[in-house]
Amino acid sequence: MACMSVIHELSRTLPKGNVLTGEENTRPFECDGLSVYRQKPLAVVLPQSVEQIKQVLKICKAHNTPVVTRGAGTGLSGGAMPLEESVV
Repeated sequence: MACMSVIHELSRTLPKGNVLTGEENTRPFECDGLSVYRQKPLAVVLPQSVEQIKQVLKICKAHNTPVVTRGAGTGLSGGAMPLEESVV
């Protein structure tokens, strides 16, 4: 239930449409350019400001939820691959 709790709090904090859940929405974020290895994230957040980034990090810390930062996702090192039950 902790997973649903963090998703609920993120959804209340960020603008509508900025918290992606569900396999079809999160599939593009399961890997970076190295697509051999994949891991489904709990959720993907799309903050639009530094303040929103701070809020996301605070919420994830409170729920002990790992955060994986991601840029374009074009790297070939696996650095943007999410951890299980993480927020990207």
